Amino acid sequence: MEFAAPAAFALAVLVLPVVWLARRRRSRGFAVASGTSLSGLSPGWRLRLARLLPVVRVLAVLALVVAVAGPRQGDANAVVPGEGIDIALSMDISSSMNASFGRGSTRLEETKKVIREFIKGRENDRIGFVVFQRDALALSPPSLDYEALDSIVDETDSGLLPDGTGIGVGLASALNMLQDSNAATRIVILLTDGEHNADSITPEEAAEVAVALKIKVYTIGVVSPGSVGRSTEIDEKLLQEIAERTGARYFAADNPQSLLDVYEEIGALETSKVGRERYEQFTELAPWFAGAGAALLGAELLLRGLWLRRAPL
Repeated sequence: MEFAAPAAFALAVLVLPVVWLARRRRSRGFAVASGTSLSGLSPGWRLRLARLLPVVRVLAVLALVVAVAGPRQGDANAVVPGEGIDIALSMDISSSMNASFGRGSTRLEETKKVIREFIKGRENDRIGFVVFQRDALALSPPSLDYEALDSIVDETDSGLLPDGTGIGVGLASALNMLQDSNAATRIVILLTDGEHNADSITPEEAAEVAVALKIKVYTIGVVSPGSVGRSTEIDEKLLQEIAERTGARYFAADNPQSLLDVYEEIGALETSKVGRERYEQFTELAPWFAGAGAALLGAELLLRGLWLRRAPL
């Protein structure tokens, strides 16, 4: 439950005069010659009930204050998605990702560190995670549970699938994850350090699907330092064509810092326009509190004026 006008709770100070008047009436009393003969008498039930009338009035005032604050319950069937970004991270975990990549660690270890930092830097975007070798495996659907996703990425290792580099199936699996998304923007960030060599959907065919679905595909090539040998270890031209056809960009990273810079640049290019999901329709609860307050106030006035009315002196 939430309140449309929480500032209205300041009106709760109106109960103070009610309490003050009740205490004043009780302390006023009547003057008698001697209280000796009355000391053994117990108050009657009408007097006991009369003492509760100020409590009823206080409850009535508080119920009316809550009504003014506008209590309401979001309708779970009327959730409107925010215009955030749905992201599918597709990561190559083939055996070649175990090659050294500086800092005394491997390409896979450094990639996982960078992806975890990328996840921590997002706020309103659902992120899914796919890994691929010869085949692909979706480890997490798009989610806002960044803590769980961070744990999944951290525990991912090579060898989960038959070895190979299935860029096409890795991209297709990420696209399948996003095809039913109604987010304002949908992107895939695909990272690989090799050439496509799997007997499955080709990268070109997967790129056609991305174009049809209007999903951007940012591609990242993890390469050895320098330019020698890059043309044999990775098909940069293919990765560049996939990115450009889908309205995105290709990046090459040859060390951990450059890889970090790539993800930071992609993060800066793709930012959410609004916050998380919000409720558009509500079940208004104010009438219930207003009715309860009016009923309590009416009952208090009725009892005070009729049944529990004081006899005139």
